[in-house]
Amino acid sequence: MSVKINAKAELGIAKSFEVKESNKNMRKTWVLQKAMAKMAIDREQSGDDAADFESALDGMMEMQDTTIAYIVDILGLSEAQAEKIQDKSFEDTIAFAQRIAAEIMHIDMVEASEKETGLEA
Repeated sequence: MSVKINAKAELGIAKSFEVKESNKNMRKTWVLQKAMAKMAIDREQSGDDAADFESALDGMMEMQDTTIAYIVDILGLSEAQAEKIQDKSFEDTIAFAQRIAAEIMHIDMVEASEKETGLEA
């Protein structure tokens, strides 16, 4: 089986990408999810000193590289198509990767309420 990923909004490419729901692609998706979870945990545990700040920056750069590589690899982007990602914001790139992952895993993405996230006052 496969899923069709529309990237018109993110990359301006009208043709949908067909992504196989293979073990290989599912593993790539889990690796991305694990990296995102690690980044969130590291952010939560970081302190205020310079070493923690440098470590946080290293983590963000690693996350950026991992996310871009995931999108390029999972969609099989050409070099010209992949270059379009470089012009996107980090936030938009993360959101695009999360949408791709959700579609591969057949998960409906919904915004969590403040109560669900524990941010309720």
